[in-house]
Amino acid sequence: GGGGSSGGDGGGEPDPVPAGQLTAGEWRDLDHWDAWLDLIGDEEWAPLAESWGWETTGRVPVRVTSGGAPLANARVALVDGEGRTEWEARTDVRGEAELFAGVFEGAEGPWRVEARAGEARAVATDVATDGTPVEVALEGAPAARRALELMFVIDTTGSMGDEIRYIQAELGDVIARAREQAAQRFDLRVSLNYYRDRGDEYVVRSNPFTADVSSALDDLAAQGAGGGGDFPEAVDQALMDAIADHEWRDDASAKLCFLVLDAPPHQEQAILARLRDANRMLAAEGVRVVPLTGSGIDKATEFLMRFLAITTGGTYTFLTNDSGIGGDHIDPTIGEYDVELLNDLLVRLIVASVDA
Repeated sequence: GGGGSSGGDGGGEPDPVPAGQLTAGEWRDLDHWDAWLDLIGDEEWAPLAESWGWETTGRVPVRVTSGGAPLANARVALVDGEGRTEWEARTDVRGEAELFAGVFEGAEGPWRVEARAGEARAVATDVATDGTPVEVALEGAPAARRALELMFVIDTTGSMGDEIRYIQAELGDVIARAREQAAQRFDLRVSLNYYRDRGDEYVVRSNPFTADVSSALDDLAAQGAGGGGDFPEAVDQALMDAIADHEWRDDASAKLCFLVLDAPPHQEQAILARLRDANRMLAAEGVRVVPLTGSGIDKATEFLMRFLAITTGGTYTFLTNDSGIGGDHIDPTIGEYDVELLNDLLVRLIVASVDA
């Protein structure tokens, strides 16, 4: 991404970087929906949705309960009058999921929402796609396993060189703290994956989910930044690997994919098609994508990342200039937000994914 050098190590090992230095913010468009609709209806930003090919206005928020309590990991689908499935998702620990009509091509109702968990089935009919919440009760449904699948997909191209060592320190701290805070209450597995671009030393360096958090952290600490050379990177291949080449536990109550990058994918038709397929598959599996954008991203990348977060029920996170580390970070086009330490912010999101 963006060329840039990864910095030499000048011989010997560089000093370890302490965690708790990078600053970040979070903005969940799903919680500020009217503001999002205004934004993508604005003549300045509407062309970005068009150029990427994402249409997010046909939203159907769903909440599934069983015995009056929120049900996690229920499968929900938006189905048209011909019985075709338009969009699939799974509920989070609050029993909530997001369905969409016409994300990638035009779509017409009438719509219904089908929900299922184990043998339990329920249907809601005459569903509107204007953001009106749909409530579904699934009686006698099995509870999801108290398990968290935690994935990181990290851009390790040369332009990440200004931040990669800091990000490694922060993510190492986040994963260690998540294990500490949550391991007593649920079963944690992690998968750390790295990507660059075609023509580099590797395109995607993929690692399966493991309960051996320590070895995953050792592997994270060993990564360096290099390659790249042009702005776009292999984001599409990294995301397709994340969903198609990993065994996500089917019954886990929470699945998160943190996508750490500072550059967009190449804007070619085959690549955009792969990106859309990955997006659809991630949503259907119940994997919530949480982008974390670094210095050097542009507005087009910001909006693409927000599309990915919205359509998978995730949230958008971004590094800020408050730490004074790395290159300049653009201000996202959002409302008021809190500046937090990155490690605290990510731990907060992880804990919230398993504690309703």
